[in-house]
Amino acid sequence: MNATAAFERRGARMQKSPAAIAFLIGAALLISILTQPVLGQAPDLEWEEVFGGAKDERGLALQETRDAGLIVAGYTASKGAGNRDLWLIKTDQDGEMVWERTFGGTGDDEGWAVLETKDGGYIITGFTESSGSGGKDLWLVKTYSDGYDRWMKTFGGPGDDWGVAVLETKDGGYAVAGVTTSSGSGGADGWILKTDPDGNKEWDVTIGGSKNDGASSILETEDGYIIAGTTESYGSGGKDVWLVKSDAGGKRVWEKTFGKDGDERGNFVLETEDGYVIVGVTESEGSGERDMWIAKTDSEGEKVWEKTSGGPSDDGGWSALEAKNDGLLVVGYTESQGNGDQDLWLAKTDSEGEKVWEKTFGGSGFDLGRSIISTKDGGWAMTGWTESQGSGGQDLWLVKTEKES
Repeated sequence: MNATAAFERRGARMQKSPAAIAFLIGAALLISILTQPVLGQAPDLEWEEVFGGAKDERGLALQETRDAGLIVAGYTASKGAGNRDLWLIKTDQDGEMVWERTFGGTGDDEGWAVLETKDGGYIITGFTESSGSGGKDLWLVKTYSDGYDRWMKTFGGPGDDWGVAVLETKDGGYAVAGVTTSSGSGGADGWILKTDPDGNKEWDVTIGGSKNDGASSILETEDGYIIAGTTESYGSGGKDVWLVKSDAGGKRVWEKTFGKDGDERGNFVLETEDGYVIVGVTESEGSGERDMWIAKTDSEGEKVWEKTSGGPSDDGGWSALEAKNDGLLVVGYTESQGNGDQDLWLAKTDSEGEKVWEKTFGGSGFDLGRSIISTKDGGWAMTGWTESQGSGGQDLWLVKTEKES
């Protein structure tokens, strides 16, 4: 006989006195608690490291390396050759710096995405103002395993052009997603660039309409690419989240927009077993000025569900990954809770996007999480920037959590 049946039989024998009713209510509550799934709780901070000088530094992307360390890309204004230089930092598994490299000239140069490549080196994309065809140019930098440059390539025209995301393709080349104002249909356009293993352009395509559009995240699929971003040319008005499927040559197969009367921004896309998850920001719905926005689609880009999370102030999501025990880990920022003006925000959801737990990291200033990865020990590492500690202004920030309990 199970516990529920036993309580029912006992309740039937008891008189309907206040004590009996209280007993039955308490028993039902106990059964409900005992039969609920264990959802886990937010992990504790394992360590954090801050890197920077008197000026501004930011961490924009990171990846765990083969030796269980971390590679971080961003920019520094405190060192290097110009106003801002692309900054590449290698740490050990405890966040201690192993080496650092700066790349750039007299203009502003930034690294927005980084990957460890199959040959043990690194590929970084972003932009450079120090070389190229004018304004900002998309910059692709390939390094050896020690971070020294192997080659550098610029792509662009007289306007501003930049790379936001990069991946190593199945054929050993690279695909970059970004934004161009030098070509396309008008304003800014999303830009997909494909190179060979040596950084030589094989093809590039622009995607967009007469207004401002941009790509922010890219995945390689079996038969092409999935690109997420933001569009003003299509959708419900203002800015909308944009999901584009292309073939292997960058030609659009389908596209979907998500949004309502306010502005929405798509910052990141990841592939799941049965579709895609997009993370970003919405002003159209939720609890405050801006809210974190997460949507799940099927393999054809049709929306399965969407969720918002946040409070009365500005909140948003920048990056995400699938949790090992189902669900999602999303990193971003929150002004609605935490210790200061803005805090790094880490949230865990279940497979339907319902929040399981959340945690903030930060101090009295502005702090933000820009990228998240899972680590071999079961924890998570994040990068972004902090104004609450460090050497001055904004400093590049690395945060490592323990394994979820």
